[in-house]
Amino acid sequence: RVFGVNRHDHHPDTGKAVTVEDMRDDLRLMQLHNINAVRTSHYPNDDAFYALCDELGFYVVDEANIEGHAYEDSICDDAAYRDAFVDRGARIVQRDRNHPSVIVWSLGNETGYGANHDALAAWIREADPTRPLHYEPAIDLRGWEDGGETVTDIVCPMYPRIDAIRSYGEAGTGRRPLIMCEYSHAMGNSNGSLADYWDVIEATPGLQGGFLWEWKDQALRQLLPDGTVRLAYGGQFGDTPHDGNFVADGLVSADLEPHPAMREVAWVYRPVVVTGDGRGLRIENRRAFTGLAELRAGWELLVDGEVADSGVLAVPEVAGHASATIPLPEAALDPDLDRDAHLTVRWETVRDTWFAPAGHVVSWDQVELACAGNPARRCPDGSPADHLVSPTLNLWRAPTDNDGFKLMPELSERLGVGGQALRRWRQVGLHNRPADELVAHRVQVERDDHGTTYRHTVEVPEALADLPRIGVQFELPPRFRGLRWYGRGPHENYPDRNCSALVGIWHGPPDELPYLVPQEFGLRTGCRWFEIIDPEGGEAVRIDALQPSTLSLSAIHYRASDLFEASTQSEVRRRDGLVVCLDAAHRGLGTASCGPGVLPEYRIASGRHEFAYRVSVTPA
Repeated sequence: RVFGVNRHDHHPDTGKAVTVEDMRDDLRLMQLHNINAVRTSHYPNDDAFYALCDELGFYVVDEANIEGHAYEDSICDDAAYRDAFVDRGARIVQRDRNHPSVIVWSLGNETGYGANHDALAAWIREADPTRPLHYEPAIDLRGWEDGGETVTDIVCPMYPRIDAIRSYGEAGTGRRPLIMCEYSHAMGNSNGSLADYWDVIEATPGLQGGFLWEWKDQALRQLLPDGTVRLAYGGQFGDTPHDGNFVADGLVSADLEPHPAMREVAWVYRPVVVTGDGRGLRIENRRAFTGLAELRAGWELLVDGEVADSGVLAVPEVAGHASATIPLPEAALDPDLDRDAHLTVRWETVRDTWFAPAGHVVSWDQVELACAGNPARRCPDGSPADHLVSPTLNLWRAPTDNDGFKLMPELSERLGVGGQALRRWRQVGLHNRPADELVAHRVQVERDDHGTTYRHTVEVPEALADLPRIGVQFELPPRFRGLRWYGRGPHENYPDRNCSALVGIWHGPPDELPYLVPQEFGLRTGCRWFEIIDPEGGEAVRIDALQPSTLSLSAIHYRASDLFEASTQSEVRRRDGLVVCLDAAHRGLGTASCGPGVLPEYRIASGRHEFAYRVSVTPA
């Protein structure tokens, strides 16, 4: 499998001038997140990069410096450019052919398809018949089944829909493997449905993986007049023309801080997969050449989110691309069906490696053993929170880059580029009209000595289908500053990007804004309960999900309007208190900034939505 990523040379201080240590830092962080392949988008790299990939064990798609966006339909067939095409491809083959890390030659990027590509491909096939060729525009223009066979041995689409790659594999008529040269555009809060892509890849013959777009935000460090420093994007240097934040589309920041989606990448690309039922565990080794002897499989049994038992699995030797079945730990057999029970398995390195000390977790999975369903009977006794909590209906979120380009509205409105959700939401006034004016909403409030129960019914008209969210929000004073929840975590997760987030009891401070352009962030899905804690006062505002049995929640220092109205992190207003959002439904993330939008199963349908929860004040 190709668990790949597209990489540009980039450093926040030196731009395209990167050192060998910069390259090694990139590769180390890739290895920590289970990436095994790099496409050198869109030019040959320094020879030192290939030497590092040889040494450290990365696959490389080596790309020729041939790109002609504005003239892609002309120069590819212009005989005046033939020698230039062949020369640029020949140089990388002659220089890099002895690097074992190079497994594919790429004829360039987005330069149409014509006779000059055929000439280059013919030269490479004669000079090096041992490696396959790659060129995306050929299959894009002529079709996946047999288009561009003279220049590409791989079906290598950009940003395809999941159903499209599934159809190619299931048809069984194509003779070439499918490896996506670019997919899952990582602009802002993104990478929705990454696990859905890989469910199809693993289940469908002929599909071999792909290269995520892209590795790093291409931002530059900028000193501001007030002495502060920020990572800046197009237009923030007074430059024109520019593409705004369109190159702030990395899985990590320009200074190598992983964005939240990197946890999902590490999980989707994990080398060992564990699945199970009530009796046994199936262990699949996804590596090609290496067994599991250098890994240790620790397990934890969680009952209602608390660790009840733990140990180490006795795992037989499992060769590459093989699997084995072992019994469940005895403690996990016959769980109490009146309580939630989960078995978590983590695979750790047993010795130091070049990229991490012993104990680094390379894979993790969680098997649900029992689900108690509605937890209302387990709500703890507390006291009413009416003096602190006054929920109001909430349908809005600060749009993500995939929802629409708020900094470049002309791209979406005039050219139809990127996500179109923001344009639709603004047209109906979701961003500035009270939610109760847009939908029919009824709430039933039940108070007793121990708390308050809220039961909401929301009727969404067909014209408002695909809302950002359906829920409520309220604000708490600054003394509430700690979080504890029973749900998916510990990291930020969304309905279509939460497979990496384990069910458990988690705690920590509120998230800070992790994206260059302010937008929606900080959600936790699958919450049975959620506490916002006043550590000095020794109390917490607690929310218990009643209907459905889990809810999505966030508690951050920003209103959606604060995030929406700001262009940069330095502009956004950070409030002293916490803004708490509780959602019965929340739209997925998708990848519509450059690629498919949110899948139907992660959108909010029209019709009736009912949800209920209990709010109380409890001891912290």
